Amino acid sequence: MKLYAKAFNFLQDKNITSLLQLQEVVSEMKKRSRNTNGEIKQTELTLYQTAERYLKEHLGKDNVLKLKAWKTEVSDLSEKKRRLYEDLQTLRAEVQEAEAVRSAWNRRYSRSSAKKRRKANGGIWNCDCAGKMLQ
Repeated sequence: MKLYAKAFNFLQDKNITSLLQLQEVVSEMKKRSRNTNGEIKQTELTLYQTAERYLKEHLGKDNVLKLKAWKTEVSDLSEKKRRLYEDLQTLRAEVQEAEAVRSAWNRRYSRSSAKKRRKANGGIWNCDCAGKMLQ
């Protein structure tokens, strides 16, 4: 019952009134999730490349770093990475919720369709010898 209440709230929050809209929302969420994951990887690579470039540029003959500027840049990039991970976690939770709604929707629809087939067949399931349902 909690799953259906959660599904109802999700559908209502996203103004979803059809299966097609639900599929579009799930697809868009997955796309955003992939994009965010790509941004995280790009941020990690940028962080590494920035550190490498900075070290090459600022390590002179005395091998002394100007730590304050370097730490500030590292801190900024690390914060951006942290925010992106938070966004990704939120998106993953939304995708999981949408998938649960779609799954519940599909289960409900398939049960409804099965009842209609049984009713059309006089309440008798027709099976072939492999055990597959005949329509």
